[in-house]
Amino acid sequence: MAMPEGKLGFDKLRVEMWVSGTAGEDGAGGYCAHLHSVLDGQKYTKTIAGFGNGVTPTRMTLKAVLEGLKQIKNKCFIHIYTGIPQVSAGMNKHIHRWAKKDFKGASGQDLQHEDLWRQIHFLLEERVMSYKVHYLGDSPKPDNNIMVIHTASQYAQKARKNFMEVSIG
Repeated sequence: MAMPEGKLGFDKLRVEMWVSGTAGEDGAGGYCAHLHSVLDGQKYTKTIAGFGNGVTPTRMTLKAVLEGLKQIKNKCFIHIYTGIPQVSAGMNKHIHRWAKKDFKGASGQDLQHEDLWRQIHFLLEERVMSYKVHYLGDSPKPDNNIMVIHTASQYAQKARKNFMEVSIG
């Protein structure tokens, strides 16, 4: 793919994504991914959220990244904002090395959340020209940080409600 010319060309290929995942001590968690891009002067946004049980904040944040990447249809440059250091370090420093080792740790065991790391790596290779993961505090749009954190928390509450309904019923 040819490199874009000028700012307009670059903006056509740039996506920003804010992600958050949360989980309580009871294992009920939620995630949210909020994507933003500008194409031909039009702003596009999309928010994806969900929940699960028996999860951790890291797993829910990885799920947010995965579901956000699934929304990308054309190769692009992507900036991802997260508050989870393991996700940032994993994506910025380790994911390609882990892939070469079939997502095994130093002692040969599967990585924690190996299933999600594999899928994320596949989508990065398939749909992303270049990416960088930043901490939420470095986000150019702090309101998006608050929105994804709030939405992930709302979905964690849905997980609790769903769990209670299933447990009682």
